[in-house]
Amino acid sequence: MKIKAIVALITNGLLISSALAANEIQASTVKVQEKNLCKNKTFWQTHFTHGQFNGFYSQMTNDVISNAQHQFANHYFEGNLFNKDLPRALDLYQRAHNRGNPESTAKLGLVYRYGLSTQKDYQKAFEFYQSIAGNNPDAQFNLGLMYRYGIGTLKNQQQAFNYFKQAASNQMVVKNNCEVQVRGIPEAQFQLGQMYRYGLGVKKNLDQALLWFEEASNQDLKEAQFNAAQLIMSGIGEHHDYDAALDYYQRAAEQGMPEAQLNLAREYHYNDRQKDYLKAHHWYTKAAKQGQIEAEFNLGLMEHYGHGVYPNYQKALMHYEEAAKINQPEAFLNIAHIHYYGMGKPKDFLLAYQYYQLASNYNLPQANYQLGVMNEFGQGTSQDLETAQEYYQRAANQGNIDAKMALQKLPIKEPDDLEILASN
Repeated sequence: MKIKAIVALITNGLLISSALAANEIQASTVKVQEKNLCKNKTFWQTHFTHGQFNGFYSQMTNDVISNAQHQFANHYFEGNLFNKDLPRALDLYQRAHNRGNPESTAKLGLVYRYGLSTQKDYQKAFEFYQSIAGNNPDAQFNLGLMYRYGIGTLKNQQQAFNYFKQAASNQMVVKNNCEVQVRGIPEAQFQLGQMYRYGLGVKKNLDQALLWFEEASNQDLKEAQFNAAQLIMSGIGEHHDYDAALDYYQRAAEQGMPEAQLNLAREYHYNDRQKDYLKAHHWYTKAAKQGQIEAEFNLGLMEHYGHGVYPNYQKALMHYEEAAKINQPEAFLNIAHIHYYGMGKPKDFLLAYQYYQLASNYNLPQANYQLGVMNEFGQGTSQDLETAQEYYQRAANQGNIDAKMALQKLPIKEPDDLEILASN
């Protein structure tokens, strides 16, 4: 069947080759009078008119030529039937646009916006989109983006909102001379949700934001699923539906969204309602592979304490060290603990002291207490009771009970001039 379709396309292309040539002859424009021409006419109505057979191929009307140009341009643009040739695609899109083909006009907007086979020209892109915005959801969506971010025009959040709302809604559009209904563009629905969520171009309304995120979620847009889950978790909506929020996180996570994988793992790790260490470890691992440093730290905790896995201090240390690369204070602290107590490795007071100092720079009370201990007993540094007292005091001021007890037991350092005073 596919071979027959290709043969038919090529044959049709040969029949209109003169119209695709550089010096093509302009065919007269034929306006379609019947509504839904492609749907309402039967095979016999199409190919047998005036009592005789007209042939299987379309008449050489303006619409037929522009549609053929658009199809050939798509093949050159995507490289799925012909070798990819963006300049040739651009030329054919331009020819089809000149004949009034709105789908080619939308493609030209795309080409000039992103500089595909030509220099970027935001103004041209804006003009192409604007010329077909009345009946083209793709153009409406792109105009929304251009108004929102000030691309090719001045920023205008109200205009952006209006175009996103058009593109987000179901519409009747003309495609290949057929009037068909198309669903709202999910990316436009997501943008509409964002504008309601943050009050951009419209009064802030979290219920409306959730509604549009859910609309886009139904079309499997992972960003919308993630945002819908966030809003539901925060109590937006008619009632707090924890299971629905978890489902949205799950669906976004399965599509590879690292933020959703992290949040889903958190729920399985810390929420008593859904606690499942195996699932938490699974999703933390996926999120960590995509650069989520918090996931690295939590994997360290799970390996450290044997949650969902057997305790493995070496793996824990590896994950903590990844988290420490972005200066996560708790990672510094836990690395220090592993070196200080010799977990899965020999004790190393020097390294422990260094990492406790790094954690202390972020005022972690446990780090301050440990530095007090190490200075009191000369571990990883020379014994220094004054410095020990300073660290104990800092930790005690932060509410650390062990530091308060250590201060009471800390030996009093004799004054340096005690012998001089005694001799007098």
